[in-house]
Amino acid sequence: MPTEVLYRKWRPQRFSDVSGQELLTRTLVNAVASRKVSHAYLFSGPRGTGKTTTARLLAKAINCEMNAPGATASDGEPCSECASCRSFGTGSALDLIEMDGASNRGIDDIRKLREQTNYMAMGGAEAHKVYLIDEVHMLTEAAFNALLKTLEEPPAHVVFILATTDAHKMPATIVSRCQRHEFKRIPLSAIVDRLAFIAGEESIRIPREGMELIAREATGSLRDAINLLEQICDSFGKDASIEAVREGLGLVGDERAAALAVQALHGDLAAGIETIGAVRDDGLDLRQFQKEVVLRLREMLIVQSGADTDKAWTPEQVATMRQGIEGVPTATLVRALRAFGQADLRVDPLSPLPLELALADTAMPPVPVEAAAATSRPAAAPARPQAPQQRYAAPPHPAANAPAPTRQPEPPAAPAERVPASMSRVLSNQSAEDIAAMVGSKAPVIPPASEQPAEEAVAVTAENGGVHAAIEPLPGVGTATGGVDLAALLLDLRARARERSVKLDALLNGSCAALSWQDGVLTLGFFEDKFHKKGVEEAQNKRVYEELASQILGAPVSIRCIIAPRPARPLATSPLVQHAVQNLGAKIVGEDQEL
Repeated sequence: MPTEVLYRKWRPQRFSDVSGQELLTRTLVNAVASRKVSHAYLFSGPRGTGKTTTARLLAKAINCEMNAPGATASDGEPCSECASCRSFGTGSALDLIEMDGASNRGIDDIRKLREQTNYMAMGGAEAHKVYLIDEVHMLTEAAFNALLKTLEEPPAHVVFILATTDAHKMPATIVSRCQRHEFKRIPLSAIVDRLAFIAGEESIRIPREGMELIAREATGSLRDAINLLEQICDSFGKDASIEAVREGLGLVGDERAAALAVQALHGDLAAGIETIGAVRDDGLDLRQFQKEVVLRLREMLIVQSGADTDKAWTPEQVATMRQGIEGVPTATLVRALRAFGQADLRVDPLSPLPLELALADTAMPPVPVEAAAATSRPAAAPARPQAPQQRYAAPPHPAANAPAPTRQPEPPAAPAERVPASMSRVLSNQSAEDIAAMVGSKAPVIPPASEQPAEEAVAVTAENGGVHAAIEPLPGVGTATGGVDLAALLLDLRARARERSVKLDALLNGSCAALSWQDGVLTLGFFEDKFHKKGVEEAQNKRVYEELASQILGAPVSIRCIIAPRPARPLATSPLVQHAVQNLGAKIVGEDQEL
C-alpha cells in the first residue's frame, strides 16, 4: 500500500489548523456561522500558502450537517464527524468539483461547467455544489466571457471558488463579481511551529535550528517546507543533525557566508577571494552561496540600524554580528548589499568572477567622481579644466534708470596675417618644418582659439561636430536659482552628456528645462513628455547625468524629474515671424498665441 506524503497527510481539516492566515479564516468562519456565504470567492496569493486547502475547508464547512439551516449549535467549523464531512475528508465528496484552469481553459470546458450547474447537489436540498477552479487566470478570454454571466447570478445551490497566483491577470469584470481574499506568505515562526507539530506526530527529531533553516529555505510556502522536511528524513533518517539539514538543503554553512561578508566590509580582498575559491573548489552551488552572503549582509544592516532583533536572533547571534560590523559605516554595508545582490550568476553559475567583482567593489574604497573623470580621459589629452563656479552665477540686474553701457573702441592691433579656421586646423597637426615648406618663409600668425574672431571659432566648433554650437537654450526657461544660471548649466550638462552618448543628449534636447537647484537637488521639468522623462530616470542614465552635473557644480547632485508645462515662445523669436518682418515688411502689433 503506497504511503501518503506528509503535506497531504497533514493537510488541515479545520479552519483553526490553517497556519498564518488567521484573519482570513476568521472571516470565512463567521460567514459560515451566520449563513451569509457569498456566491463567488477569489483566493489569490503565492504558492503554498493554503488557497486550495482553504477552498476545500470552505466547501466542507458549508455542507457540514452541523452548519445546516436547521442546526442550532453552528460555530462555522466543520465537525469532521458527519457523513458529509467524512466524504470531504477522504476526497470522495460529489458536491466538490475541482477543475484545473491550466488544462481546462477553453470555452467548451466552461460551457460544460455551466450545464452542470443546473443539477442539484447530491447532499440534498440544503447542500451546496462547490466549483473550485484552480489557476483560473489561465482561462482564455472567451472562457472568461462565458463564465461571466453564470458567475454573476449562479443558481442558489452553487458556490464558485476561484484560486490564482496571478490575480493581476484576471479580468476586472470577474474580480468585481467575487469576494476577494488575499493570502499572504506564511511567517517564519508559523512555519517552524507547524513543522515542530508534524515532527512530534511523526517521531522526527530535528533541532529547532534545523527547522528554522528549512522554513527559511521555503520562503513562506508551508507546502515546500513540509516537502523539504520529508526529503531530509528520507536522506538522513528521522534523527537528522543540523549539519545533515544543511547538507540536505545544499547550504554551504553560515560560517563561510558570514566570513565573506565580514571580509568584504573590512576590505580584506585576499581573504575574501580565498573564501570564494574554497567554496568553488568544494563543488558547492555559488548561487546558493550568494543568497546566503546577501542574507548575512541584510541581517548585519538590520542589527546596525538598531531595529528590534529580540524575536529574530539569539543574543549570541546579535553579538557576533555586532562584532563583525564594528567600525563599518552604513554606506559600506549598503554598497556591499547592492554589489552582492546584483552579482549575476545566471550565465555561468560555476564561475566565481561575479562574486569576486562584488567583493572588490565592496572592499576597495569608492573613487571620487573628479578622480574617476580624470582617469577616464586619454593620457595624451590634457584634462579639461573645470568651469569656474562663477560661470553659472546669475547675471546682475541693472538699475532701472542706469544708462546702457557703451563699448569703448579698442586700439588697432599690429597687422598680422591670419589664416582661415580650416587652415588652422590643418596646420595644428603639422610639424614646424612642414608648415615652413607649405607657406614659405613668411609664415602666417595663427592666433590662439581665445583670440580668433567669434565667427571663426563657432564655425570650427560646428565643423568638428562640437556640441556647444548646436545647442541653444530654450526661450523663457532656465532662470537663475541659488546663484546658478540654470540655462547655462543645462547647456553644459547636454554638452558633456553628448560626449558620453548621443542618446543621453537627445533625451534632454528640447524636452525639458532646469527648474531649480537647491539642497543638492537639480529639478528638471519635462514638457509633458513622459518618454524622455522615463529615459532620464532609468538608473544607468540617471547615474551618468548626476555624475556630470556633480563635475560641473563641484558638489554631489541628485536629479529629480517632474512634468512641467512647456513655456510659450515669444512670437518675435519665431523664424516665420522674423522672415515676414525682414523680407515682407510686416510689423508685430500684438502677441496672443504661440506659432
